[in-house]
Amino acid sequence: METSLAGTARIDVTPDWPVMLAGFGQRTQPSNGVLDRIFVKALFLDDGDHRLLLITADLISTPRPLGEAVVAELGDALGLMPEQICICASHTHSAPMPHYAGDDATGVAAFAASLQAAMIAVGIQAVAAARPCRIRTGVGTLDRFLNRRTRGAPNLVDTRIPVVVADDAVSGQPIAVLFGAGCHPVTLGWDNMKISGDFPGVAQSAVEAAMPGVNALFFNTTEGNVVPITSPNRDALDPRGYVGGIYDDTRKMGGDLARAVLQAMAEAKASTALRVSSERQTLLLKPNFADYTPEAAASLLADAGQTLARYLGDDLARGLPPGPLWSVASDVVVARDLSEGDMRELMIACCRYLGLYQRRADAAPPKPVKAPVQVMRINDFAFLALPGEVMVEVGQAWSDLAASPTAFIVGLANAHLRYLPLAAHFAEPEAAVRYETVTAGLQSGEVEVALEHAAAMLARLRAA
Repeated sequence: METSLAGTARIDVTPDWPVMLAGFGQRTQPSNGVLDRIFVKALFLDDGDHRLLLITADLISTPRPLGEAVVAELGDALGLMPEQICICASHTHSAPMPHYAGDDATGVAAFAASLQAAMIAVGIQAVAAARPCRIRTGVGTLDRFLNRRTRGAPNLVDTRIPVVVADDAVSGQPIAVLFGAGCHPVTLGWDNMKISGDFPGVAQSAVEAAMPGVNALFFNTTEGNVVPITSPNRDALDPRGYVGGIYDDTRKMGGDLARAVLQAMAEAKASTALRVSSERQTLLLKPNFADYTPEAAASLLADAGQTLARYLGDDLARGLPPGPLWSVASDVVVARDLSEGDMRELMIACCRYLGLYQRRADAAPPKPVKAPVQVMRINDFAFLALPGEVMVEVGQAWSDLAASPTAFIVGLANAHLRYLPLAAHFAEPEAAVRYETVTAGLQSGEVEVALEHAAAMLARLRAA
């Protein structure tokens, strides 16, 4: 059997100092300990004609400045083009902020600097560690997810667990496994103040413990409207639903995922030779609310401000400028135990205010945003890397466009444009009061534009 090259590496990036955690706006204090270590990891593949470097991280997201800086440094150091590098985050809500967010973000500046250096170093180490390997691919199954938008009726989720295994060509022993799952890592809520990779971190550790010598790398697929079955009350708006998470649930979800991965590894099939290829485009897409006239945007912002003032009263001053607004509003929801309707009215007003505040400050229509869209092929797998939290229906659309049961999304990749819903989500009767559409990073129809470009990229890669 022909062999190709694969290399892998890992670096522990757990800070040993208090640091603000990302993922929940309710948190106002830095971390107070560590539940489990967090890592950046890399897998390098070389089929003799094409090279591909994937970097995964136990983080909430991949900020664009971080991704661009790492890609530029690795390009200079390794001679790789941007389309040959993909950086993605697990989306754990219990890791430090990955970018500096102001003087009140305790410990974040130091963490962000160390994180960037680690991502560059882990990529270089993975390439340096490349050796002859056999690549196997497989798909497992895990039915432990809940669609939070539908509350499980119907329970639209993607239960597929894609795995890519790299085996040493001489010993036959696996040295790395790249695997994905589509679910928010929120077994731990905003009341958790300890650093954790959440269930993806536990799953990676469990796979590595079961198979010594293996580096396990996780990426999130279509988690935009999906939560763990252990945490059915996780509501995108209600702060009362994101408390009370216990680490036992983290271990349970992580253990279940690890077992699905190990089973898929055992059944994964090898092809005669590794085949990798990739293409990447940075599209200019319209952000959410882009088509609102200045008058319409100002009116919507004013309405949101009036709603906030009605619920928050004197507390509103503590939330403006809008940095701590989400925390202040959440305090009111909890303290007054607001009804479902009142809670949603208040929190949607927060979403709208936060989304339009900067537009008023800029006093100009929003410019198109840069959206990196990347297509990667690894043997029979067709991956679409998108810069945000991808809805399950987007993954279904990608599988249809690729006409393949092994077409998968890599979410939170290369940048973060928040939620990425389809036009159909914006057309729903309650879209104006649904979290994923009100806080979407792109305007209705723009995700479809990205999908069209991705389909064209995949066609070119297949033809080549």
